[in-house]
Amino acid sequence: MKMKQFMLMLLAVLLVATIVPAAAFAADSTSGAVEIRLKTNSSTVKINGKPSTVQAPFEKSGTTMVPLSVITKAFGAKLKLQDNKIITLTYNDKTVVVTIGSKTVKVNGKAQTVAVAPVVVKGTTMVPVRVIVETFGAKIGKDKKTNEIVITGTLAQSGSSNSGGGSNGLDPDYGKTKFGDSYLGWTMNYPPGLALVAQSDDGTYAEWGSTTSKSSVIVSTEHVSDVLTSNEIRDKISVDWILSDEVVVDKRAITVNGQSFEKMVTRSTKQGLLFEYRATQQGETFYLVMVGVVGTEKSALDPYQSLLDSFVTSFNKADNTIKDITKVKDGLMSINNKEFGLSLKLPAGWYGVKDSTTPLYVSEDGIFSFTISSLQSGDTVDQWLTRMQQQLHDDFLPNYIKNEKVSSIALKDGNAQVLTYDYSYDMKNWVTVNEVYLVVGNYRYSIHFTYDTSLGAKGDALFKSTMGTVDIDTAYIEKNYGQIEDQYDNIDRTQVKTKTSSKYGYSVDLPSHWLGVDTDFNQEQVTYVGDYGSLIIQAYEDVDAATANRAVQQGLQKEGITVSDTSSITVGNSTVGKITIHDVADSGVPITQVLYFVQSKGNTLLFVFTINDSNATTSALNGFDKIVQSIKIQ
Repeated sequence: MKMKQFMLMLLAVLLVATIVPAAAFAADSTSGAVEIRLKTNSSTVKINGKPSTVQAPFEKSGTTMVPLSVITKAFGAKLKLQDNKIITLTYNDKTVVVTIGSKTVKVNGKAQTVAVAPVVVKGTTMVPVRVIVETFGAKIGKDKKTNEIVITGTLAQSGSSNSGGGSNGLDPDYGKTKFGDSYLGWTMNYPPGLALVAQSDDGTYAEWGSTTSKSSVIVSTEHVSDVLTSNEIRDKISVDWILSDEVVVDKRAITVNGQSFEKMVTRSTKQGLLFEYRATQQGETFYLVMVGVVGTEKSALDPYQSLLDSFVTSFNKADNTIKDITKVKDGLMSINNKEFGLSLKLPAGWYGVKDSTTPLYVSEDGIFSFTISSLQSGDTVDQWLTRMQQQLHDDFLPNYIKNEKVSSIALKDGNAQVLTYDYSYDMKNWVTVNEVYLVVGNYRYSIHFTYDTSLGAKGDALFKSTMGTVDIDTAYIEKNYGQIEDQYDNIDRTQVKTKTSSKYGYSVDLPSHWLGVDTDFNQEQVTYVGDYGSLIIQAYEDVDAATANRAVQQGLQKEGITVSDTSSITVGNSTVGKITIHDVADSGVPITQVLYFVQSKGNTLLFVFTINDSNATTSALNGFDKIVQSIKIQ
């Protein structure tokens, strides 16, 4: 699944203040006089003789650009934000409207043009000073002795302004110039002109955007267990992030502030966008920061280089200029999945599986999954649990299940039934499962909490403490959801669908609930995934079935793979060879494979059914024979 998305939402915050203390901007309390002294390219500004540090003013096209906060807070002007870019300044009975990126300024309702548009520099809004202060009735000049720009005026009248500084309601994070996540361990400057519009419930995805442009900034983290090479990091960027219409125009390794990154720049002519990706790995965390901007020339990314360079894989808790957006508080991660109406808390170290279509969280200690389905007329939670318990026994051989019990648990949304058991695929490594079944109104809620059985009491305590935090917005589900079928419960496993191959001259009936992977029956290979196993149909052209059978048996013998049975079954008027073998999968799980050799049009069709030994019940193995019996040669 591609991770990248542009989530355009209404924004409510624009950083317009620097970290200058508000008290530094207070005018003379007795006379109301205001004097501002500053120099271009100097970060020191004097307000009524008191020095403070600001984003350095600069001159461009004969226009002096200064931090907006210096003017508004020194004069006590009010600020109003609209559409995340239009700022209205009110001073007594005068108004000035400036727009980020626009050279049009409205003074008392009349439009006029300035030489340089307001711009955001390192999180600070810089504006053309003269048009604003002259509207305020102030004077602007130059001290030839000190080479300072001097602005003189008076504080706004009491009652008509927000006299004496403050953030004027626009900056709830006054004094913050950086974003960061103290748990995931990263820090970055505020994206200029953008606001945080989306954050995943586990904090591993954060996006900044605007309602007025396609520009966006994304920081993504992901748990990885392997140490990735440079090429593997590049491949991960390409697979997870780069869309099919993006062309890579720059790809290389870079070092910024002592940190190595893999950098990729792409262009999408279709979207009219440029993207820059930077990725690195620290320990078991994969970090990616991405910028997307409108443009076709690489230079469109230049204004964002300082922002990208500011990204570091660390978090300084002593730095008060960082706004911590972590989802982890007091060792717990608060999850609020609005789409599924699910809220809960999990210990730090759990992470969401990005590609999952339903809430799924994992850690070294366990797995938490959540699904919703519709309640069928006449059904009850007890009947539901009974069916799931029966399905468990249909799918697993008895020796692979133990410590099975049924209990109940009180959730915030009602009493639920719990099916608890241990299962194994090899009778060596055991896993404990708690299947929680809850019915409220017209919907059913299923939670599976799984952990390694060796955790014992610790695992049971983790399950109970987690369930105590689970809160489902059942009213939201009732209002916003329609009919949701459960793909595992109440399905007719006897229902089949006929598949036909015109090229190889056969048809076969496959269970309708099996998942197709390679589904073109005119190709040499077809793949389906069934209950705890898979089916591969391989066509061998111009090879008879007997020859193929002998060749496979010889190959198995050379590989030391145990053949437990060689026999044949009759399909229609034909004899089909059958081989049953036992092997160990790459995962270490013992498996059973049943091979059938079918002759058709001078070709051999090899049906290979693979199933875990733990799931190789009599009904499952008979099911394989039934599929083969359905084959019809054309």
